[in-house]
Amino acid sequence: MNLIKLVLKIYGLAVLIFGLFRAALYFLQRQEVINDNISTPSDVFSSFIWGARYDLLVNGFIVILGYVLLVIYDFSANKLLKKIAFWWLFIIFSLAFMLAAANVVYYHKFYQPITIKALDWFDNPAVVFGMVFQEPRYWFMFIPFGLIVWLFYKLLKRWFHQYQPTDLQKMKKAFIYFGMLLLIFIGIRGRVVHWPLCLEDAFTLHNNFLNELKINPVFVFEKSYEAYLKDRMHPIKLMPDDEAVKFVQKSLHITQPVNHNPISRNVQFDTLPNRKNVVLVLMESMAAWKMAYFGNTENRTPFLDSLFKQSIAFTHMYSNGIHTYAGIYGVNFSYPEIFDKHPLKGIDVKNYDALPQVLKSKDYQTAFFIPHNKEFDNLGSFLSKNAYEHIYFEKDYPPDSIRNIWGVDDHFLFNFALKKIDKMAMKKQNFLATVLTISDHGPLYIPSYIKGKNDRIRATRFADWSIADFMHKAAKKPWYKNTIFVFVADHGEGHNRRYPVPLTYNHIPAIVFYDGMKPQIIDKMAGQIDLFPTVMHILKLNYINTTFGIDQLTFERPYIYFNHDKIEGVIDQTHLLLLDRHKTIGLYHYRDGDLTDYKDKEPAKKVEMERYLKAHLQTAKYILDNDLQQP
Repeated sequence: MNLIKLVLKIYGLAVLIFGLFRAALYFLQRQEVINDNISTPSDVFSSFIWGARYDLLVNGFIVILGYVLLVIYDFSANKLLKKIAFWWLFIIFSLAFMLAAANVVYYHKFYQPITIKALDWFDNPAVVFGMVFQEPRYWFMFIPFGLIVWLFYKLLKRWFHQYQPTDLQKMKKAFIYFGMLLLIFIGIRGRVVHWPLCLEDAFTLHNNFLNELKINPVFVFEKSYEAYLKDRMHPIKLMPDDEAVKFVQKSLHITQPVNHNPISRNVQFDTLPNRKNVVLVLMESMAAWKMAYFGNTENRTPFLDSLFKQSIAFTHMYSNGIHTYAGIYGVNFSYPEIFDKHPLKGIDVKNYDALPQVLKSKDYQTAFFIPHNKEFDNLGSFLSKNAYEHIYFEKDYPPDSIRNIWGVDDHFLFNFALKKIDKMAMKKQNFLATVLTISDHGPLYIPSYIKGKNDRIRATRFADWSIADFMHKAAKKPWYKNTIFVFVADHGEGHNRRYPVPLTYNHIPAIVFYDGMKPQIIDKMAGQIDLFPTVMHILKLNYINTTFGIDQLTFERPYIYFNHDKIEGVIDQTHLLLLDRHKTIGLYHYRDGDLTDYKDKEPAKKVEMERYLKAHLQTAKYILDNDLQQP
């Protein structure tokens, strides 16, 4: 076998393997194509053809070093070069295939291609691999991946064994090899003329999934790494700081900040304090669409549905982001998540003057209940620095209560929390107790007595049942009548996406309940960041608000913003605008399910929403960069 034939075989096999992973992704997400009622079979075919172009691009980057080594080997017969080329091609292609397999799982979970954001959790590799190996629905991808890598190794080894230097005259051989090198470069460019193939070239169809299906995940991952480095070298600047701060001050009705923080404002109440305890429950993946109030007919959340009607309930509540840490950050600290920056990690862990700090300064006890390892997402370090005095986690629970890599189930955790809350209440001192649930997150643990037609429905029912059991037991406690219960999802869950990001991942329920209250449905635009000042309104405790949250019982915001990793969204009752750093992705009439992009048809609305979003993000960045958020 000559060198040209060897390279063509490697190219062909790699394109086939990437195509198989693309087909697996399409099969798993095909409902996105079926639901839009517009995409045609030719659109799907086009995505696979385009996908081959991106695969050739990635193949070229991987092959080129091995090809150069083999060319030198062909002229010199140095067997070490052949061996290095073999292991280079095998290892790097194996990593590329692993990324393609991971992309299928990642996309199914987050409705977007895998990016460098996935590495956020690799400081806890045991959790990451434990989640994969304990979740049977992930095996469908990684078992084939293992077989594919084994097959790739066998074929590559056979082909290398068959390959020998050619006997052609040196000048003729050099000419042929240079021609092949030129073809590899053309493949890397993705086209012969004009600019090289880029991410934007893939977005030619109205269906976002089919556009993203085209792009090789290795290419996406590499581009996200480029963006990360660019952000590190040239930090995001959405607009001038002073302009952004003035805009936010005006939107928050601030004429003169009361301290070093430019959005600080005094909040005073005319009535006596209503010093109630606060129990905050962050519900894992409890998307609004899972509740009957929002149209679900599967009876997943019977208790939450009944509580919704007895409480201060929010119909247009949006999560800070799509990850648990974003929910913890938004609810407790009322700052926006800025693109794909992890707010709980970093060399300089920030200290915030928000819910736990303010209540602690009012002589409240504070406790946080984590179902798993406290080091995951840097929770232990971040929470302890931010006024949570007692942090309970996996090591505090009996070994036989640990269900899987995520630690204990919701039922156990609530019962454990009740015992600790009882002890806190005995001190005759108010308390803030936050419980982070997990049972609606895979890998799943569901008791046999929870029934349902599939595990996803059963998991949500178990989460709801655990909350019901907790509230029934809490109602018998002496501290119950003097306690505010706040139930809010950490984030939603993907479901029937129509736009570049699934709104179901950010649209969440939020419920504020206490004994003797007057029920109220709040239809205004709201975010997790608004819960802190809203709870303070109920407590009637004077304080200085240094956050981006507003009291939803008093004020109203025109828009609320949310994060979906590298994409930021801003939304009102009708419009949804999506922004990828400086680039506006689109403006949509989401309430109508309209897929039309109105950014050019409604330029004034686009500018208004974009300015609102950018001003808030830039102001948050300015405050955090200058450490003005601390008490």
